[in-house]
Amino acid sequence: MTACASKRFRTFAAVFWVALAIPAAGCGGRSSRPVDATTASSEELHRLVGKQITIQGKFSLRGKFGPFILLSNDQIVYLVPKGSFAWGKTSEMEGKLVKATGTLNFFQSPDSKSVNPAMARAVDYFYFEAETAELQPISH
Repeated sequence: MTACASKRFRTFAAVFWVALAIPAAGCGGRSSRPVDATTASSEELHRLVGKQITIQGKFSLRGKFGPFILLSNDQIVYLVPKGSFAWGKTSEMEGKLVKATGTLNFFQSPDSKSVNPAMARAVDYFYFEAETAELQPISH
């Protein structure tokens, strides 16, 4: 191999490896994998709002605002549909351990001072959009 061809090959190889390394590093070097928030406190969940997370817990269709996942630390993450949504075979998961991945959202109830004090105020809650969350049973 001539010196010129060898130099071109090394340049090509360097550019090739840099092109492979940049996408692998991701944006800012952060992992694109969802954060495991199964044991996250309320404060930690607040910091994760807007991010992809994964949780594991007991599934129930009997929540105040829809189906939910009860985590081992008694935190609740609801599955809230934004439009019409068919729950399909989710009834088979009632009371079972599930894994859910989605973008964490937070609903903050309107200020209770602006409504009649004799009326109950809805609670604030964390949720996934039902249409985009991935839900799967965990088998033991």
